[in-house]
Amino acid sequence: MAAALLLCLSFLGNRARLWAALLGGVGFGTFIDEIGKFITRDNNYFYQPSIALIYITFVLIYLAFRDLQIGRGISREEYLVNAVHDLEEAVINGLPPEERDRTLRYLDGIAEKDDLTLGLAGLIERASVQPRTHGFFRRIRRYVVAGYEAVLARANRFGGMITLFVLQLVVNAGTAVLIVAGHLPAGIVAEASGQRSGVIGFLPVSDWLLLVSTLIPSAFVVVAVFALRRSRMAALHFFHRAVLLSILFTEVFMFYRNQVAALLVLAFNLFSLACVNLVITRESATSRDHSIHN
Repeated sequence: MAAALLLCLSFLGNRARLWAALLGGVGFGTFIDEIGKFITRDNNYFYQPSIALIYITFVLIYLAFRDLQIGRGISREEYLVNAVHDLEEAVINGLPPEERDRTLRYLDGIAEKDDLTLGLAGLIERASVQPRTHGFFRRIRRYVVAGYEAVLARANRFGGMITLFVLQLVVNAGTAVLIVAGHLPAGIVAEASGQRSGVIGFLPVSDWLLLVSTLIPSAFVVVAVFALRRSRMAALHFFHRAVLLSILFTEVFMFYRNQVAALLVLAFNLFSLACVNLVITRESATSRDHSIHN
């Protein structure tokens, strides 16, 4: 993290910021990985709730950034500063075509154009632009993006969305049941030996919390399936809430009980979130186009 700060304070350009972000992320990840040593008296690195606490930390970071994005719009000054940063990159390394187009979109987003805005736009348009490269990594990126968009296009179909909804329900509920089932025999033995009593005693509290935390997003998925034929947009919003609840709530207890299973389910949930976000964006754009034409 100290190296990241040194890069930010000593060097200019996007490359320095990229390396600073990378080193800062590695430094923060190394620090948070040791959380078990900091919160226990015996410096226990393998403290069981550590993974869940790490996950909660990243969830809180995500919610903080989301609040910053949703809570306010982008001001004129922020558009201008972003454009100046890209102009700085043009002076140092030259602008890639996509970054120049993005900078011009920043300036187009300013409602009232003044001399500074128009002057910056003129400088960006005249700045040297890097030629498009067709190297190995760019080709790999193109293939990955094409495959990703192909999968999302299938998810945009009616049958694809139904399949995704049902898979979301099966993966989340099924994984929770399997995790709990692994601890059920121990609870039965404890009940038989008199160490625990009652229905609650069959399972530890964390397993009950996991089961309960699975019910709410599962209920949203069921509602989304039934709402799909009546209102596609309403179904998509119900499903979006279900996926967010799974990521922000259910996954916490899942990471506490079984890290490997939680990581696989998290990957599936993130893919589902990407799909539903894309479809909602397309549906919203289609609705706006229809309203404009009518």
